[in-house]
Amino acid sequence: MNKLLKIKQLSIALLLIAITSCSSETKNNSSENNQSGSQSNEQVTENSQKDEELKLAEQKTEEQKQQNEDPTQDPVPLEEISQNYSIPTELKYCVQNDEYLFDKFYPIGWSKDGHFAYIKEPADEAAGLYFFEFVIQNMISDKIVYSWKPEDDPDEGSVKQMWKDYEMLFVEKLNKYGIIQQKNIKLEGTEFTKNNKKFKIIIENDMEPNEDFGFEVVKSTDISIKSPDLGSKQVYNYTEKEYNLCVGRIVQGVIMSPFEDRVAIMVKSESCGYEGPPNVISQFLVGTNLTESFKK
Repeated sequence: MNKLLKIKQLSIALLLIAITSCSSETKNNSSENNQSGSQSNEQVTENSQKDEELKLAEQKTEEQKQQNEDPTQDPVPLEEISQNYSIPTELKYCVQNDEYLFDKFYPIGWSKDGHFAYIKEPADEAAGLYFFEFVIQNMISDKIVYSWKPEDDPDEGSVKQMWKDYEMLFVEKLNKYGIIQQKNIKLEGTEFTKNNKKFKIIIENDMEPNEDFGFEVVKSTDISIKSPDLGSKQVYNYTEKEYNLCVGRIVQGVIMSPFEDRVAIMVKSESCGYEGPPNVISQFLVGTNLTESFKK
């Protein structure tokens, strides 16, 4: 009897342990399911937040683009811009004569963010070739962001013919940088007025003798802009390299942006010809804004 009683008691104890274990597993499973559901909900919430952040970022980018645009002008669709491109007209930046060879300059237009596009026809120094260069320059940094020349310079040519042959390439790049062609681009003088403020461009050349050629050449050039209202600032400083044939450099004038307070300063250089006279007249551009970095 005692032995039978002990067996019953042991059976009951084992049964209670089993019941307790099942109950614990059920609770754990329920807890895990709840945690899994909670994690799932958290993942959905996180994805929604990322989607919202992306939307806000896109909205902010679009608003920034709109702020950068001139509020007084309607946006110009790229298709409309490309339809309006035409062969640019030469801007005669100085009086030309037979005593010099001249690089020719054909301005195309500005973008609303400070890029300026133009074409150059470098002078032919008895090479018997035609030289051509299509340029887009950032007038904030002065860096040339795109330049194109023929792989092989032809014996002859013209801007009209080059435009006809490579118009699709030029239009693609002009659209990429948001260039809007302006008609009748003018070269203003070194003293000009913008927004009722007067400005003056000043250039200083440091000369040195060239013992090999027996004449003076430009060692370095410094260009600054002054305004009675704002003060002055340096916009260009350059020291020539060892092999230098530049005998003179002046500021010829400025080309104003129609979209912002910015100008492209045209600098005219005179260099000795590689084979002697005639000398070559060329130009390059330096950009500056008319509102910032002035000091009194």
